[in-house]
Amino acid sequence: MEGEKQYPKQLIPYQWKKGQSGNPNGRPKGQTLKEFAREYLMSLPDEEKVEYLASLPPEITWKMAEGNPANATDITTGGDKLSPLLVQFLDDKQDNGDSKGV
Repeated sequence: MEGEKQYPKQLIPYQWKKGQSGNPNGRPKGQTLKEFAREYLMSLPDEEKVEYLASLPPEITWKMAEGNPANATDITTGGDKLSPLLVQFLDDKQDNGDSKGV
């Protein structure tokens, strides 16, 4: 038994057994917080959505707008993958005349 961690005898009945799951019943059924937040935000009228977004710190608003880089989905897609949107910004000083001014 050299190298094995020894536990106090009174804790042995409470140790994990080999192959035993830490959560045998799994996650409780029902609505997740993400699903609840998505439904709540979608049910708000546009004016209240704007008011809500204005109350958030700008960093959070930008993360929501851009999608969290660590996540492949956001609350607006209903679980579908995000599709990237490419935007080109033109600077008047660098405009070579090929595009029309808007």
